[in-house]
Amino acid sequence: MKISCNVLKKHIKNSEKIDFYSIWDTFTIRTAEVENIDIKGKNFDGVVTAKIIECNPHPKSNKLSILKVDNGKEHLQIVCGAPNVKVGLVGALIQVGGHIDNIEICAKPLLGIDSFGMMCSGKELGISDEHSGIIELPTDTKLGVDLKEVLPIEDIIVEIDNKSLTNRPDLWGHYGIAREIAAITGNDLLPLELDETKIDKKDLKIKINNPELCYRYIGAKIEKIENTNTPMGMQIFLYYVGMRSINLIVDLTNYIMLELGQPMHAFDANIVDEIEIGLAKNDDKFTTLDGSVRLLTNHDLMIKNGGKYFAVAGVMGGLDSEITDNTNSIVLESASFEASTIRKTATSLGLRTEASSRYEKSLDPNLALDGTKRFIKLLKDENPNLEFGSNITDVYPKVFKEKEVILEKKLLYKYMNFEIEDSVVKNILNLLSFKVKVLKDSFKVIVPTFRATKDVTIAADLIEEITRLYGYENFKEVPLNMDLTFGNNETTYEQEYEVKEYLVNKYNFNEIHTYLWNQTSFLKNIDVNIDNVKLIGKNEDNILRNDLSLSMLEAAYNNTKRYENIKIFEIGTIIENDENKRSLSVLLSDDVDNLKNIYNEAKSITYNLIKALKNIKPIFKLSESKHYYYNELTQNIIFNNNIIGQIKVFNRSISNKINRKKCFVVIDIDFDYYSQIKKENIIYDEVSKYPAANLDYTIISKRGEYYKEFEKIIDNFTSPIIIKRELVDIYIENDIKKITIRYTVGSKEKTLTSEELKDFKEKFIKFIEDNELSIILE
Repeated sequence: MKISCNVLKKHIKNSEKIDFYSIWDTFTIRTAEVENIDIKGKNFDGVVTAKIIECNPHPKSNKLSILKVDNGKEHLQIVCGAPNVKVGLVGALIQVGGHIDNIEICAKPLLGIDSFGMMCSGKELGISDEHSGIIELPTDTKLGVDLKEVLPIEDIIVEIDNKSLTNRPDLWGHYGIAREIAAITGNDLLPLELDETKIDKKDLKIKINNPELCYRYIGAKIEKIENTNTPMGMQIFLYYVGMRSINLIVDLTNYIMLELGQPMHAFDANIVDEIEIGLAKNDDKFTTLDGSVRLLTNHDLMIKNGGKYFAVAGVMGGLDSEITDNTNSIVLESASFEASTIRKTATSLGLRTEASSRYEKSLDPNLALDGTKRFIKLLKDENPNLEFGSNITDVYPKVFKEKEVILEKKLLYKYMNFEIEDSVVKNILNLLSFKVKVLKDSFKVIVPTFRATKDVTIAADLIEEITRLYGYENFKEVPLNMDLTFGNNETTYEQEYEVKEYLVNKYNFNEIHTYLWNQTSFLKNIDVNIDNVKLIGKNEDNILRNDLSLSMLEAAYNNTKRYENIKIFEIGTIIENDENKRSLSVLLSDDVDNLKNIYNEAKSITYNLIKALKNIKPIFKLSESKHYYYNELTQNIIFNNNIIGQIKVFNRSISNKINRKKCFVVIDIDFDYYSQIKKENIIYDEVSKYPAANLDYTIISKRGEYYKEFEKIIDNFTSPIIIKRELVDIYIENDIKKITIRYTVGSKEKTLTSEELKDFKEKFIKFIEDNELSIILE
């Protein structure tokens, strides 16, 4: 949120004594984080007010005019291309020798006619986005005066972090910030200038159907608005804080919102009949001011006019009620709505506005009347002859009142670690507009309504107010006196890190991070439809993923032109059966001709990862998967008769859309289940001081016969010289599977002789043949 120091000064007594450049360091410590400070109006000099006294066409251009301009001291010839030049117009003249954005203005000819300066637009001076013509000042403006003395151009714009204001609805306007600055500096906050005109008219017809959602609704009909031109000073303010000037009525609603934090809305009175506030019906449609058609739900609070939708309450008005430059009669709205209702509606419609961002913070309902009277006062300044077409009609079903909080002194002293004087506590709270009665053992505090909506409700909140205004830097630093206990280790996080480290260090994989949702454009590109939970308020990229491997494939798609082969992984969240689950997905890509190699590599990676990190041996079994994978190449990863994941290959119809020359193999592991598997203890044995020998044997079996079954057979072969047995390789050719195993043999008492090795080999071959298996002898 951007704050203008010029506006703050209007609300603080003796504001000239405050250093508005340096105060923000203290404000950050006391109140909220300041992100940026921008000095405005230093980008130009030598600009004065001047009046056009002659205007003639340029002989060589249809777009240029030759002006004679009075700068209060002399008449100057200016060549200007603005379409709005006319005799009598008072504007901004940058004279020869002046500077704008570090460029010095010099006298020079334009198509043969000398020009001694330049008439400026708002955009050229950096005070608006308007560049269709030169600035137009009031005709009674004194000539030859520095423009910065006429308009509030020099300003300090402070940007405050919105997140640090979430719990402070009173700070979403300049007046609330001014209250904080006044409290920090010990100055008085000036009262608002409000219109207190006594009105004797009929009330508007206003009906609230849901008082639990609409706390207060104020309406007033205002007529005979003849001047709809926004004062230049207000236009500059709106531009500096990031808003666009439209016309006086609209600009005033925005100004009040920015000044007080109270959103306002104005309807064209000519089309207002009876105002009703109630819920919409499911699947109704409504066109908002931005021209978009919105699909409503029965949770959306609406403003209705004569039974027809007129505005989305607290969010945006309707296109049919738009204020134009010709509008001279309005119905002004100032209301207070239930915070969560506005937030949910803004989210579901995908329409978060300046108004909704304030309403969802729980605004003070009592601010609505101040906003109304402030709007009327400022509108009267520009339209002294305006008239009221109705009373200020105030429908307020349940008045929101101040709250009482008792603060025990011993609790305050405990938090502050010293006994603070009663007078200091009272002064601090008074500066923040709290009423305080000092009792013997406590403080009786009346919390103002603008702080009582959700911010200050208990004694601890008051302690926070006292300590921050007292100044955290004024506390004496003392070490904490507390017992330290160690909590449980974050085992899931540690296991995730362990897996990441293993894949990166051992297999040179790259970790990636992807969005929780699938990209709509990518799914369309590969012709895959996903039926899963959808994000509300988004038409695209709104399907929450149920298969992390599709996110891996999209990452491969985005990188396949840059890298020959891809090895990536992610441990991320998927949404399956409406539940969040953690999943490990690993993707390998290679040329199509190397599918067999990377498929076996994926299998090897899976086996080694689980064996290394859990000390268990998974088994693999053919299975089926989603339609965009090859079923015949899908294998379940099984442990303890439970499926913990799959190895899969994207089918050709999918992979061709990514890269026709590549194939893509993925490993998916249910990480929630994986993290619950206890690591088996590693059994260590004494290492023999005598050398061991490695004996490799290749056994032939049929494709489809699993190694686990084969392993059960050879587990029955025993010998006292076997140290260990391990799987070296599995190679499949046509329907033949070749399994290579390695025996490490040796003795702790001696070095084995060749006869003993030969005897072992003969016994093993006989064992294999007795079990009707074939062995390749080399």
